[in-house]
Amino acid sequence: MLNLKKTAIAVLALSSSAVFAGTMGPVCTPGNVTIPCETSAWDFGVQALYLKTTYSNGFNNVGVSQSSVAPPSLANDTIQNIDPGYGWGFKLEGSYHFSTGNDLNLNWYHVNNSGNNNNDNVTLLSGFIVFGAPELTGVTAASFSTHPTWDAVNLEFGQYVNFSEMKSIRFHGGVQYARTTSDLDVTVSGIPAVSLAASTLAFDQESTFNGFGPRVGADMAYGFGNGFGVYANAATALLIGSTSYTTANVITTTATSVVTLNNLVSGSDSNLVPELEGKLGATYNFAMAQGNLGIDAGWMWVNYFSPLASVGFDTTGTEIGVADSTFGLNGPYIGLKWVGNV
Repeated sequence: MLNLKKTAIAVLALSSSAVFAGTMGPVCTPGNVTIPCETSAWDFGVQALYLKTTYSNGFNNVGVSQSSVAPPSLANDTIQNIDPGYGWGFKLEGSYHFSTGNDLNLNWYHVNNSGNNNNDNVTLLSGFIVFGAPELTGVTAASFSTHPTWDAVNLEFGQYVNFSEMKSIRFHGGVQYARTTSDLDVTVSGIPAVSLAASTLAFDQESTFNGFGPRVGADMAYGFGNGFGVYANAATALLIGSTSYTTANVITTTATSVVTLNNLVSGSDSNLVPELEGKLGATYNFAMAQGNLGIDAGWMWVNYFSPLASVGFDTTGTEIGVADSTFGLNGPYIGLKWVGNV
């Protein structure tokens, strides 16, 4: 009898605590994480890229334009640099889909801004110093150009995972081969004899990186229905390779047909380069008689950390050592992809 009373009191006490503490809210039941059903398919895609190249550590600086302020001083000088601007490129890809959400994807990015000229026929001020060359006084014209190129080939093994009817992530891992190149050129003409006994002076700075290494990433997608969707992709790679660089000034005297090669510096080093990339975009897919066709558009960012190198000069043209530079690209893209079942 005593035990029965104790049990009743305990039940009343717990009930009273529940009243004062409040009742538990609705319980959220998580959805199932699934993988696609077994299937076999091929896909082929092409994208048009419009990307801008960026550098760091003054890699695209080519000289100093002295100020006309009297007396001249470095505080009033202007660094002359080359802005690569935007250039066209492409991405080609193909995939084989197999098993339960697996795929093997091969893709190639290529960008070549060759022929992009900036600051053509610039009117320089009281003087101009091309890095690594003598000071040029009274120069009135110079032509600047830059030629960055980028190639990246990725081989990826992917696995699709569905987190709901509308949400999915493709996890992937594989390897990347990358090649980045930058070629900066300056041609100074109309040089007075009092400044330099030459008709033209050309400055050339080239650097190339070739690397290979592992790559991993995740492609996150959300569908709105009726074929529309958005996505955010991220990937990273760690590349081992070599960086080569050459810097030279060529002074040409037309009257005597004399060509002088001045300050030729070159070198090559082993280099370990991390890479980061990201994409934000939207898609629209619609069914066709043979497979599905998708339209894809967005913005991408790619950055290689210190793959390039150049010989650095101070504002007097004196060599001060070798400096590293990042190689980055960003800009919009648009493309098509066709998927057909085997």
